[in-house]
Amino acid sequence: MKKVLYIILGLIAVSACTNLDEEIYSNISKENFFTGEEQFVKYSSRAYSALQHWGTEKSLWTFVIQNTNEVCVPVNPNGGWWDDGRYNEVHVHSISSSNRLLEMAWEYCFNGVTACNDVLDMFDSVEKDFPAKKRVIAEVKVLRAYFYLCAIDGWGSVPFSVTKKEKGYPEKKDRRFMFSFIEKEINDNMDFLQEDPTPEYYGRVTRGTALAILAKLYLNAEKWIGEPMWEEAEQVCNEIISSGKYRLAEHYKDNFDVYNEHCPEQILSIPFSTVYTTSDHNAFLIYMSTLPADLCRPFGINADAWDGLCGEPDFLDSYEPGDTRKKDTWLYGQMYDKDGKALELEPGVPYIIDPDMPESVYGKDARRTALQGARIGKWTYQSDGRLTGGQVGMDNDFFLIRYADVVLMYVEALVRQGKQGAAAQVPDFRQIRIRAGLQPMTEGELTLDNLYWERAHELAIEGWQRQDMIRFDKYLEAWWAKPAKTEKDLTLPIPKSAKAANPNL
Repeated sequence: MKKVLYIILGLIAVSACTNLDEEIYSNISKENFFTGEEQFVKYSSRAYSALQHWGTEKSLWTFVIQNTNEVCVPVNPNGGWWDDGRYNEVHVHSISSSNRLLEMAWEYCFNGVTACNDVLDMFDSVEKDFPAKKRVIAEVKVLRAYFYLCAIDGWGSVPFSVTKKEKGYPEKKDRRFMFSFIEKEINDNMDFLQEDPTPEYYGRVTRGTALAILAKLYLNAEKWIGEPMWEEAEQVCNEIISSGKYRLAEHYKDNFDVYNEHCPEQILSIPFSTVYTTSDHNAFLIYMSTLPADLCRPFGINADAWDGLCGEPDFLDSYEPGDTRKKDTWLYGQMYDKDGKALELEPGVPYIIDPDMPESVYGKDARRTALQGARIGKWTYQSDGRLTGGQVGMDNDFFLIRYADVVLMYVEALVRQGKQGAAAQVPDFRQIRIRAGLQPMTEGELTLDNLYWERAHELAIEGWQRQDMIRFDKYLEAWWAKPAKTEKDLTLPIPKSAKAANPNL
């Protein structure tokens, strides 16, 4: 059903017919266009399309993974990626309000909100009614709640608007106001959403999506509004788990394969394609951002990648011995081509990437060597020649929310309430560990620190680590090439461009 979703996300096409009388389609009225669910779903693509900026080189996702202890962007051997220090600023948490990476992260959130508002305003102006209309409206409202959740996670107080019909500039609202709005918006629309994650609903908001977003809200309530809501998080996660509509993939890597749309863990997916998502606004470009150029051809990639994103050495060192997720997530050690043949730098010299990098290689005048720093290998790189660089995105879909995350949120909510015994016996939690080649945690091993690292390794580079680091009191600590910071750094600066556009900020 992935192709069906690309139709939804693409431009609305008008079919040809045998009647050759001229008809001006650009002047189709709302009443003549919105005749049923199909047209509403197609128009809602404006909101869903905003998600696809997630996988580009400068997005909220790539900002977040550099802002945590997962990924860094040291200057590469050719002197690239310094860019006036904007990558360094994100990593060491000294971000200027004019930083372009910060601006792009902000725009992901609020371009998404604006797209949702535009769609909802149009739907509101259409008088025709039919059973599925409320469902499509509910999808877009919950999607808007997700964009606002991302915004308050990063900036705390944010501009608030639910319609483009409002006059004047959007007012800034604090986290407590936004928290209540997101909670109410999800609860008010929950019962209108599709219950089952059927192939027809792939990539669309379902009840499971809404519950998972609500779980994220409750899990972070103590940090965001000063009120622990662990019991509420437990209940919401339990509803998803007990529904039986999702399950763990047999293999961890199944979630990140090239054609992964049938994976049972996906709760909300962003579809990507080498054919349909090929611009700097909607392509999944992680292969270009991380791979060294000389690895591309051996991997079957017809491109010259940019050799940027590297795994932080301390994060690589944090995995337990035997944890297969380390090799499933990072490229390091001996490199092999697409046929499994060991690569050589030159005859007799093996091509080996060293995951270790001294902190001295990080900075304006420093350069790492070509073989320093693990690269990202979590998403399988297809070797069929379709990846050609530029803006050609990958065919792997990105699971924005997946079932393993829900299981780990459930376990955390239990542990936060002192229910370690029950948490240790959660079957899917035990299976997550077994799937990674590890023994299940015992009741005594279920400390918050161990649970933090379990989430970090299971969900590495998936975009939730910044939120987790703050919740587990890790974010202000020093880590590789980044000094300790103060509480004022828990929220991000509002971009200078956003302030210029809205005096209320």
